[in-house]
Amino acid sequence: MKRSGFLKRKTPLRKQSKSPSALFKVQIQDTLRLLVTARDKGCILRDSRCGVTAELIDNKVVSNTVIQADHLITRSNSATYADHRLVVCLCKGCHGWKHWNEKEYDILVKRILSKDRVQLWERCEEERMSHRAVKMDWAMELLALKQQLRELSTD
Repeated sequence: MKRSGFLKRKTPLRKQSKSPSALFKVQIQDTLRLLVTARDKGCILRDSRCGVTAELIDNKVVSNTVIQADHLITRSNSATYADHRLVVCLCKGCHGWKHWNEKEYDILVKRILSKDRVQLWERCEEERMSHRAVKMDWAMELLALKQQLRELSTD
């Protein structure tokens, strides 16, 4: 029996890059999750869909279900990757529902968010279509997010 090239691989593929940028992005994602959980106090769709609440205790998310940070604009867009204003808190169920009901999700979220955040979201969506490359300083982005989290935690 002849084996295909797919079955011949002996070493597993590396799942995640070890580059400095990739490591900063993991930390940014973790910090964003904490920040949006503290800010939104749980799933932003809790009043209309799920009722899931969450809180931050000693920099740990406490909830009866999995809480996730949802980027309103795809994470592949570096310019908006670490902007906490373009990230919302969702429970795992609502996050999964979003992928099958994107238009309804967008309408619901735009009703919930403040007018200035919706305008920022729409403006960034328009700019994203221009495909301009943006070089980011991920260390500075992470530092700014940690500062935002500290400010939110002291309120």
